[in-house]
Amino acid sequence: MENPFKYGGIVRGPHFADRKEELGELVQEMDNLSRVFLISPRRFGKTCLLFNLIERLNDIGFATAYLDLNAHPDVKSLAAGLTHLTSMALESNFEKLLKVFSGLQRLRPKVSVGQDGSIMGTVEVAHGYKEALPALLEGMQNAESLAQKKGVKLVIIIDEFSDLPKYDGQTLEKAMRSEIQHHEHVGYIFSGSEQSVMLAMARDKKRAFYKLGRLMNLGPIDRGTYSEFIYDWFQKGGYKVERQYLEKILKLGEDVPYNIQRLCHTAWELAREAGEVTPSFIEESTTVIVQQDSPHFELLWRTASQQQKMLLIALSKDPDAKPFSKDFQLTHGIGPSSSINASLESLNRKGILFKTLEGSYQFSDIFMKHWISRFT
Repeated sequence: MENPFKYGGIVRGPHFADRKEELGELVQEMDNLSRVFLISPRRFGKTCLLFNLIERLNDIGFATAYLDLNAHPDVKSLAAGLTHLTSMALESNFEKLLKVFSGLQRLRPKVSVGQDGSIMGTVEVAHGYKEALPALLEGMQNAESLAQKKGVKLVIIIDEFSDLPKYDGQTLEKAMRSEIQHHEHVGYIFSGSEQSVMLAMARDKKRAFYKLGRLMNLGPIDRGTYSEFIYDWFQKGGYKVERQYLEKILKLGEDVPYNIQRLCHTAWELAREAGEVTPSFIEESTTVIVQQDSPHFELLWRTASQQQKMLLIALSKDPDAKPFSKDFQLTHGIGPSSSINASLESLNRKGILFKTLEGSYQFSDIFMKHWISRFT
């Protein structure tokens, strides 16, 4: 049987670990064409949730457009991408689509021929950078008017929305807010992994998106539900496994879906011959993953200063410690607090650590924590 525990990409259908409650909430919000700020730490399955939501919405007659801001380096690219994707979601006829594009003022149609000979239509900003923001707003207006004309509910999902400030500061936020608040046929999901940035955008009274929509925090999957999901797949694969052992997987993965999926995937492969998932195979799974990722961790390790390495070693041994406390500094020979703060901020920028909503710092990849513990 093919290994059912998928990770590292978009996981769909029966391989997608339970998010029934969150899916139900989002479907209801989009049925009302609401605006939702979906906030989640990395590796919690946010993007997988969104793609499964898209399938659900399409099945019940919604039009959907998904944009990842990582794929759009500037406002010109964003304007063209949003206009193209929303128009494609609402109009499948090629000639009618080109007619829609031809009716735009700041965006012009662009026809290209694919390798298979198929003709594709898209758009590009007609003039220079100064026209990029007006072009984006025109694309958003086009989405609203086309959805109204078609009599279809359109849902626009903008992933990695916390990257929005990289474009044009708060000028872009204000312009988008001004446009979105007039839309009656489009629902929006703004999704991001930089939790502090997303919260600032939605809760700061001085920011344009203040109270534009509800906040939805994507947390860990319920352990009981997740345990059943894992148990069922091992049973279908013919593996023997004690339910109590699955708690160890959830604990090792620190309730992060990506970590849990990867541990289960590795344990499945290790236990193929034995046909039984034992605690030793679960422990060995962590070792295998650490060895697989060791070259990557080594590269990250080299970017850290000696002070930062000392801090990482201390945090790997005592993840719940308070780095600014005197006990922590005396125990690990690190200090002063100003130096620790500078190291934490630098490690956060490098992506080795991340700052939680509560203000503490944790490893972005828990397997790097195990790597440090084992190889330093």
